[in-house]
Amino acid sequence: MYRVSQAMMLDEFKERHTPLQADTEAAAGLLSAIVDSSLDAIVSKTLDGIVTSWNRTAEELFGYTADEMIGRSITTIIPMELRGEEDYVLGCIRRGEKVEHFETIRQAKDGHRLNISLTVSPIRDSRGAIIGASKIARDITEKKRLEREREELLAREQESIQRLAEAVAARDELIAVAAHELRNPLNVFLLTMQLLHRLSGTEASFGEARGLIEKTRRQLSRMSTLVDRLLDVTRLRTGTFELYREQFELGGLLKEVVARFTSEDPELSIVLTLDAELTCEWDRIRIDQAVTNLISNAIKYGMQKPIEVSACAAGSDAMIRVCDHGPGISPEDQQRIFNRFERLSEPLAAGGLGLGLWITRQIAQAHGGTILAESELGKGATFVMKLPLRAFDSV
Repeated sequence: MYRVSQAMMLDEFKERHTPLQADTEAAAGLLSAIVDSSLDAIVSKTLDGIVTSWNRTAEELFGYTADEMIGRSITTIIPMELRGEEDYVLGCIRRGEKVEHFETIRQAKDGHRLNISLTVSPIRDSRGAIIGASKIARDITEKKRLEREREELLAREQESIQRLAEAVAARDELIAVAAHELRNPLNVFLLTMQLLHRLSGTEASFGEARGLIEKTRRQLSRMSTLVDRLLDVTRLRTGTFELYREQFELGGLLKEVVARFTSEDPELSIVLTLDAELTCEWDRIRIDQAVTNLISNAIKYGMQKPIEVSACAAGSDAMIRVCDHGPGISPEDQQRIFNRFERLSEPLAAGGLGLGLWITRQIAQAHGGTILAESELGKGATFVMKLPLRAFDSV
């Protein structure tokens, strides 16, 4: 009787509990299938960082199989310089805290690195004690690449906007300065014509008229130079700036340029030092223009002291130096004075369009040469133009 009752009770227990066990196994199987088919890497680990599970996406993402990773430390996929992150994450887990959307770098088996977003949660047993951690890792490498491209594009757009704003400001400044520079000679010309109209035919009045005419000639020459510089800007931008080479003796050209300056201003002191005769193959008019620009620049800042001009051979090149004894040029200005429309910072600025040195550099480069400024504040400035004595084929 006892055995029968015991058997009946066992059958009843099986009937009550077998479906529950089956449901649990089915739920576990379903959960395993979900984890295994997830598009995210899902990993579990102990509180010491030892991997206890590793789904299929983790295998594909990091290149390690589950057999290779289970039982190993999770630091296997953490770059050496970032391993301190694991201490931080495990510290949060031990305190029962969840780490969400933690963006970092992980390293695959083949060595390549991945941008990863991690969410790590504590795993608790039936009594609520924390026994491990569950980690979901999402590959955000493509997202990061798109973000970088977007940031680079935005930076380029901002740079383009800045350059455009600077170009507009430079244009407005050019218009203002050009208008001012052109107005002065025209005013002198108009005033001279009015005075000549009122002067009588005496010898004294003719002498005064000659002086006014000479002053007007200089102003008109200055205006012509200004217009030529503006035209040179257009030629350089449109690619129509051409060189017409010829053989000539450099010393003779420099003597002509210096004589032109001293004839217009007898009080101007220019010391010219020449090496042995230097025969070159350059565009004579353009080199005249470049040297004229350098001497004009030196006059602006020379403080009435002698300007030194020299030329010498340097191997297969010629070096032309123009030195003044003015206030000098700061290192910051030395980096930009050869840019278009650039002028020295106040209080050293001496007017002009900021085109002379830029055009001079274009002339030097068109001849295959270079130009640079050597200066210290308070010790004047020297401009050195170095050009090959013979023509080179790439011009």
